[in-house]
Amino acid sequence: MLLRGDVCLIVYQKPARIERTRWLFDVLDAALDDNELCLLGLLIVLPTSDPPDGPTRQENHFRLRKLEHRVKRLVTTPVGDAFKLSVVRAVMRGLNIVLGHSGTRFITDTVQEGINQLLEVKTRETPTATQILTDLRAIYIALGEPDPKFAEVRAAS
Repeated sequence: MLLRGDVCLIVYQKPARIERTRWLFDVLDAALDDNELCLLGLLIVLPTSDPPDGPTRQENHFRLRKLEHRVKRLVTTPVGDAFKLSVVRAVMRGLNIVLGHSGTRFITDTVQEGINQLLEVKTRETPTATQILTDLRAIYIALGEPDPKFAEVRAAS
């Protein structure tokens, strides 16, 4: 995970389990504790990740409810084969419906589309597309993943 400006980049490489979810939300809570930022989040789910189990789904639901007023947009981009993509899409759509966030939560097919979705609601705190791509590459490399070859992202006006 990396926070820069009002953008939070998350790359899920391992199974979504409660200890990882709690760590993630604890970091977000601390980062938001002393400011008024509303986050733009990009969650990339790699093929090596697994969907959340029951306790983790409950924790996600509870913690997202707590932060919902501080999340301006959350975009999820699953990476992998068709089956994995459909599972991630189903989980995220279900969570978005339960939380009532269909207008601020999106699922995209590519990382580039995900960044474009974020930049549609950018603020003066939002890093550039180039910076977001640089940060994502750094996260991938820190996780021991191959250097991703992202296509160019169109500039949002």
